[in-house]
Amino acid sequence: MNLKKSLFRSAVLAATLLSLCSLVSAEEAASSPLTVGGAIRFNYVYKSWQDDYKSGFFGLDTARLDVNYDDGTLIGSAQYRYNNFPKGQGDYWQHFLHHGWIGMRFADKSTVQAGVVKNLFGLQPFASNNYYESMAFYTGFEDKYDLGVTYSSRPGPIEWQLGFYPRDGGSYGGGSNTAGASNRYSYNIVADDDKQGYATGQRDHERNTVTGRVVTHFGSTAQHEVGLSALTGTIRNDTRSEGRDTRRNAVAVHYRGGAGPWNLMLEALRYSYGTSHSATQTYGGLDPNSFVILGAFGYPYPVASKGDIYIANLSYDIPGKLGPFGGLKLYNDYSILRKRVGNYKSSVQNISGMTFSAGKWVFYADFMLGKHHPYISPDGGGLASTSSKNDGFTRRVNVQAGYYF
Repeated sequence: MNLKKSLFRSAVLAATLLSLCSLVSAEEAASSPLTVGGAIRFNYVYKSWQDDYKSGFFGLDTARLDVNYDDGTLIGSAQYRYNNFPKGQGDYWQHFLHHGWIGMRFADKSTVQAGVVKNLFGLQPFASNNYYESMAFYTGFEDKYDLGVTYSSRPGPIEWQLGFYPRDGGSYGGGSNTAGASNRYSYNIVADDDKQGYATGQRDHERNTVTGRVVTHFGSTAQHEVGLSALTGTIRNDTRSEGRDTRRNAVAVHYRGGAGPWNLMLEALRYSYGTSHSATQTYGGLDPNSFVILGAFGYPYPVASKGDIYIANLSYDIPGKLGPFGGLKLYNDYSILRKRVGNYKSSVQNISGMTFSAGKWVFYADFMLGKHHPYISPDGGGLASTSSKNDGFTRRVNVQAGYYF
């Protein structure tokens, strides 16, 4: 898709979303439980390893439509997204359902949700402050949505959630230069793609995942939270004639708390994928059971089948406003994936940045430093085996402006 067509398509989509929101404004004024909104977001990106784009590049990141319903008892939410990335970021487009669920809030304020719902594991709602999230996101353990049911207990000093997800959230549509099974928001185990992936022949899927999470709040204003999360589920390999399933398991301990304007997030996570691949389901001579294929945002990549993830995030909220700008937060988010198979080297990301807002505009400015990471280095398969030529740290700069309505 050339630049003119891309910009025209983005402008039409933006106008459509704004028109839909203006139609609902009268209902909102009448205190309707139904609200419709959305966002249009643009990015400037610089990658230190891209010689063809020494000055970086600019383009559309996301256009999205949000629908929410809450009458006090019945609740629901859905969001659909469209991405159109410039040449420096793959030159492709895609669309997918981010989430879509209906539910009920009970008299004690506990809730149940059914549909494509958030998989409540680890730090919530995010294990990060920045726009690109943490290493847990790229391994399928942060900001993830699956098809199933979740129950959340009533608010209080001790809260807990349970979830059951028979399937993942599914794949949707994209350009001819994307992998069909990876046109989705959440990183799931997916079937590899011969043209856009690694041609391993792996055809794994997530099935019947169960999660449990419990947190306890303490402090004078309950500003501290300590929690434990656990996950177990089936891995189905459709290429095995005998149809044998294997399992995946994960456990995490996490903390969130603060003192004044300072806030701290900590998480330690261990996961294990019990794969059952044949000798031919590999690439580059690697042990076929040392990695699994995860996919989202149009493309799959290999991830070490066993690993530990450590997250440490510190942020500072600046009070008041600076001219039209408010909500200023400074942060440094660090995470590392230590792989427990194949003597694979660790993957690292550190993101220093800020976010602030002005009216309906929200801005992010992130300086990203990392290695062996598909989004912060040229090492596309770096979450599993790594290339020796990419052992050093590389840099990525992301500046985003988003209009939310």
